[in-house]
Amino acid sequence: MTPSQQSSTLAAYVCTDQGADVARAAVERSGGGDADLRGGGLSGAARLCSGAPIARILLTEMGNIPVDMACDCVTEIRANGAEVIVLGQADDLGTYRALRQAGALEYFAFPVSADDILAIQNRPAANDTDAPVHRRPCIGVAGSNGGVGASLLARNLAFHAANPKGHNLRTALIDADLRFGAQAIDLDRDDTPGLVDALRSPDRVDTTFLTATMAELGPQLAMYSHHIRISQDPDTLEAGLPGLIGALRNDFAATVLDLPRNLLLRDPALTAALDALILVVPGGYGGVNAAARLIKSLREDTPDLRILPVLSDLRRDAGLTAHDIGRSIGQDIAATLPRCDKAVMQAHRSATALTDTAPRTPYARAVRALWAQAVTQPGPAAPLRGSILKRMFG
Repeated sequence: MTPSQQSSTLAAYVCTDQGADVARAAVERSGGGDADLRGGGLSGAARLCSGAPIARILLTEMGNIPVDMACDCVTEIRANGAEVIVLGQADDLGTYRALRQAGALEYFAFPVSADDILAIQNRPAANDTDAPVHRRPCIGVAGSNGGVGASLLARNLAFHAANPKGHNLRTALIDADLRFGAQAIDLDRDDTPGLVDALRSPDRVDTTFLTATMAELGPQLAMYSHHIRISQDPDTLEAGLPGLIGALRNDFAATVLDLPRNLLLRDPALTAALDALILVVPGGYGGVNAAARLIKSLREDTPDLRILPVLSDLRRDAGLTAHDIGRSIGQDIAATLPRCDKAVMQAHRSATALTDTAPRTPYARAVRALWAQAVTQPGPAAPLRGSILKRMFG
């Protein structure tokens, strides 16, 4: 069944009598029937989401599963094209934020009425109005310092975007560090010397050229990663990156660039070609100072560039908190990348990405949430509705 063939706007997966009562009222008032009311709750809906969803919006009940598992379920359902509203017993802001960050349209703590649910159902999806998504996003990733996990993050973002079980986007991963980039080495692939020709003449790059010169990492993921000779001039080649990005947009639904920080400062045309820059910052004084200087310079050269600072716990340094760093750089931290040493080691040994080998780890969840922020343009703030936020602060 394709989305255009869905019989209902709203269907429900519940697991308690309380959830069934409110779901039945909401489903009936939206024009559905008994066939649109099912058991299994949120986890059951996620297990059954391998095909097209049975309705545009799924009203789900969280039940007794942990919040992190609930977030994974929401992410899986959203990847298959349905919006998700979650009902639950937890009446706290942490649960609300976690589920919304995972992609839930709304979270309601009991008691909740059909009117509250239908008010959300009748609101256009956020991706259609409040936060338009770039159709062919180009995301840059850089570290304020070396060794903070920027290349690791770029690799995982690209694998996440291309995963056939997730977004299934035809994705290009570009290692723009022509001297010391490690993507090909870490992924146990031959380097791609065609990158040099692409940078020299980006206007001549087409589908045939990309197919012949990029390394195929999977059915939806291709990579450029190549070390130039010591005698070659990286500055001349790097000047071709903005043109290459334009060529890649014609063939790929998403592009992720692993960028050395010095390159960001040399070429405003490159930063202007990005839809967002993710800046990975360690919890140390030197890292925060470097991040603040880098952001200031980028703001002067490319004032419209969206910068998403990310705290990396992979290198603890002084152990500064996200709040401390946000105050120092004048911008909130968009996400925190937690340590997952064992999972990272296993992914490296398997020459793949952690999002594929350990998709339920905290790091993988942070990557998915960060991708959603990076590809979604912020819109005007929506007014508080009859949800947990309104009950807490209304």
